[in-house]
Amino acid sequence: MHGTVRSWDDESGWGVLVSPEVPGEVWAHFSAVRTPDPDAFASLGPGETVLFTWEEAEQDGYSYRALRVQQPGDPGTGWDDAEDEDDEEADVDALSDVRIEFDSDS
Repeated sequence: MHGTVRSWDDESGWGVLVSPEVPGEVWAHFSAVRTPDPDAFASLGPGETVLFTWEEAEQDGYSYRALRVQQPGDPGTGWDDAEDEDDEEADVDALSDVRIEFDSDS
């Protein structure tokens, strides 16, 4: 989905993303940021438009965490605007919840 970088701190290596499609702010770590060069320093700037996937997860006071973040149209990251729109259902599948319960009556 499309969003905007609300804030980013290069020194601590994380920031916050917002999108009208997410019910709250999304915590993003530099390790989730895709760059054309895998060895490049991953950084985002406030106000920058990004594509991202997210999950519900408590992280530093935020209820949502980014799984993958990139700038739209970045070459070499393997993900672009067209793929994002065409593969919406796959993104939903990738964010499915799994619940495991153990029977303690043994």
